[in-house]
Amino acid sequence: MFQTQSRRATSTRAVEALYATGHWLLSQERIAQAIVVFRAMIHVAPHDERGWLALGACHEAREQHSIALELYGAASEVARSTPRCDLARARILRSRGQSQEAIDAIEQAALVAERTKDEDLQSLVDAERRRA
Repeated sequence: MFQTQSRRATSTRAVEALYATGHWLLSQERIAQAIVVFRAMIHVAPHDERGWLALGACHEAREQHSIALELYGAASEVARSTPRCDLARARILRSRGQSQEAIDAIEQAALVAERTKDEDLQSLVDAERRRA
């Protein structure tokens, strides 16, 4: 039992280190390197929305919106809950004139916000609804 807990703690620390490293690289505009780190993160922790969101943000920074859109969509298939990826997907869809698809993505995020009673997420949903 102790070994399992120790492995989980090590895994959690590794994921947090990947996330922090990727964000640091992104903040330094070292996007190609951040992409490598966030790809590793989604491989190690595919259920963690943060990796998908950050990897998508890297591709958005490179104006590779189609890739970002695919990543945000893939996140909803793999991760447990992806409300922030849904909101990011909505932004891209709206910019492409796909209004109904954008609204659907916002409503998916709204369901999670309501279910979890996450006020920060609800604020993000409300802001996206105003933009839609």
